[in-house]
Amino acid sequence: MSGGIDSSVAAAILVQEGYQVFGFTFLLWNVNEKELDNESVTKAKHVCKIIGIPHYTLDLREEFNREVVNYFEEEYLAGRTPNPCVRCNARIKFRLLWKKAQEYGFEKIATGHYAKLEIDQDNSLQLLKGIDIHKDQSYFLWQIPDDLLRRTIFPLGGKTKVEVRAIAHQLGFPIAEESESKDVCFIPDNDYRGWLQHRRPEVDEGLLAGEMVDTSGKVLGVHSGSHLFTIGQRKGLGLGGGRKLYVISIDPLTHRVCVGDESELNCSEFTVGSVKCLTKELFDNPDDLQVKIRYRDPGVPATVKILDRNQGCQSTVIDSLLVSTIEPVKAVTPGQSAVFYRGDQVLGGGIIL
Repeated sequence: MSGGIDSSVAAAILVQEGYQVFGFTFLLWNVNEKELDNESVTKAKHVCKIIGIPHYTLDLREEFNREVVNYFEEEYLAGRTPNPCVRCNARIKFRLLWKKAQEYGFEKIATGHYAKLEIDQDNSLQLLKGIDIHKDQSYFLWQIPDDLLRRTIFPLGGKTKVEVRAIAHQLGFPIAEESESKDVCFIPDNDYRGWLQHRRPEVDEGLLAGEMVDTSGKVLGVHSGSHLFTIGQRKGLGLGGGRKLYVISIDPLTHRVCVGDESELNCSEFTVGSVKCLTKELFDNPDDLQVKIRYRDPGVPATVKILDRNQGCQSTVIDSLLVSTIEPVKAVTPGQSAVFYRGDQVLGGGIIL
């Protein structure tokens, strides 16, 4: 329970359905070393008091810093654009929540994600989009292991945000009209560039500086750090006036940033690594396969080809895939997640290389 409206209503729904519920709030970042209380904890405690369930706080700052924050920083320094929420769900929230649930003898865990789970007649698990297309969060869940998903309940998967706010009002939650949470929870002002400069000496010392070139290799200028850029970026290139230019690629070894016209951002073929499949058979019907290359992406029809299968592992573990889209997609960004769907079902995902 983050102290926000979604996890609060999810807990309330479970209580109404007759479950025995305990509320857990994670301390992940930005709290005093000696003080295990903050605004999120206070809000969550208040909600738990209203709905009549116990509340507990878990200090996961060390794990979060190791598994998520360090990863986030290393990816940017390597010229990629990470998605920390995907990694946090898999390595922190679900895994450690289940570990704590086992200590208390619980059989299930639950979160406020807008997603759905179904079990087929053959006992295969399906991860599905939430019914609210504007809030669906299945994109962030592709890395969750199957055994954890089978122990998870998503009470909000069949509800819209409007319905969730209405429930919060009915229950008298003071957070009923609060705005959505931040994209990156540990960077409150969303200034990841300033964050990296403060935390990483190689940034402050200019070790990531390099050339700015066009797609023909012509040097247009220099920049002070490759961490300042991401694929598709137009503003802040430092090249003065003239034609509109966009970041096309970033070389993590030379820190060279390549820019070009908007049309040069279009791509119809890219590679995905660290692939995890949620189905027994790998995308057996490519005709109706879709891929999303970012959270707000509506998705585009695509086909996939296995490039490298992880030998000695399950058939659903693939090292890399070649993804071909039926129509070009814009700003395919290394480090982001590519998530595969058939209709509302999540088939799997991987990290764009």
